[in-house]
Amino acid sequence: MKLAQQEILNLQKRMSYLQDEDSYKQLFYHFYPILLSFCVTILNNKEDAEEVVSEVLLKVWTMGEDLDQIENLTVYLFTAARNKAYDALRKQKRHAPTIAISDHIQEYIADENSPEILYTSGELEQYIGKIIRALPTQAQLVYRLVKEQGLPYKQVTEILGISLNTAETHMRLALKKIRTALNAYLSDKK
Repeated sequence: MKLAQQEILNLQKRMSYLQDEDSYKQLFYHFYPILLSFCVTILNNKEDAEEVVSEVLLKVWTMGEDLDQIENLTVYLFTAARNKAYDALRKQKRHAPTIAISDHIQEYIADENSPEILYTSGELEQYIGKIIRALPTQAQLVYRLVKEQGLPYKQVTEILGISLNTAETHMRLALKKIRTALNAYLSDKK
């Protein structure tokens, strides 16, 4: 269910002043999947991402009238989810050894390809998904927020706490890597 900004604002006000459970449910069903995808990108773990998103959305429910003070709920939720996800990452790093992951997208894709995957339906879509998942985290987050969620760069910079130039650089990097990988893929198919 995709909600327009005005609908989000109306539901936010109903939750704030009336503690309206139906409004909360609508906001929950709207934001949960996109925040989950966002947090999985940061944490690389669905269970941890689910916990982070649940905590963020529960906090919104318990805010009461303070919820009305939030100017842009979308930016607020993405920022809160990002902060909680980074907190979870810091906790994980204290308890687990770090693993170096290659930044070479071509190596990642080559390791993941198999004949079964290459000939299934939605082959190209799966391939593009792999390319996106292989991007560096910041580039992936910028790409997903702009291209998949349709957020303007200004909101992306607020959510991620980066400058406009940095966001644009990450997007250029993401698009260049996607284009390079797709060109290699398509030339292999000829």
